[in-house]
Amino acid sequence: MSEHLLFTTLQQRHHFPTTEFEKFLALFEEAYLPKNDMLFTTGSIVKQVCFLMKGCMRQYHITANGDERNIFFAEEGWWCGEMDSFINLTPSTMSMQAVEDCHILCMDREKWEHATRTIPDYALYQIKNRGYTVAWLKGMLSNISVETPDEKYRRILKETPHWINRLPQYQIASYLGVTPETLSRIRKRNMRL
Repeated sequence: MSEHLLFTTLQQRHHFPTTEFEKFLALFEEAYLPKNDMLFTTGSIVKQVCFLMKGCMRQYHITANGDERNIFFAEEGWWCGEMDSFINLTPSTMSMQAVEDCHILCMDREKWEHATRTIPDYALYQIKNRGYTVAWLKGMLSNISVETPDEKYRRILKETPHWINRLPQYQIASYLGVTPETLSRIRKRNMRL
């Protein structure tokens, strides 16, 4: 049990007892999401929170021009969903799609509320993880607002270099907010550094 990816992820933010984890894990349903299938779409109410065991997903929104703009890639060990929609039962402002075949663990709202009320260590994990997520998002927003596409690309090379081989180049271009042709020029410029 201690080698389960979900358990390891929980332990990164909060000491989560094994006995509590077994109760928590029992609340999830296992699911497979084939490549290109949608976990949820813009305008829908997100009905489950998911944990990514294997695979990669992208979260994106549609710009005013009608283009898809990737804002986040979830990989193994990440939570997938949109908490605002899930908690407040409001339409999602984003979509989430499998970039690869994905193995996920899903929990519906009723079971999530039950876990939050009856497993104190999960409630504490939620508080700690939300704090971490807010700080991480602030850093990302700060970077996005001041970095050039070249700087964003260099940050990918430094922080998540495996994306270069894992993700299609047009997905990385969308994340950077550039065309695939511009990404090609950025890559060539940054090969010389």
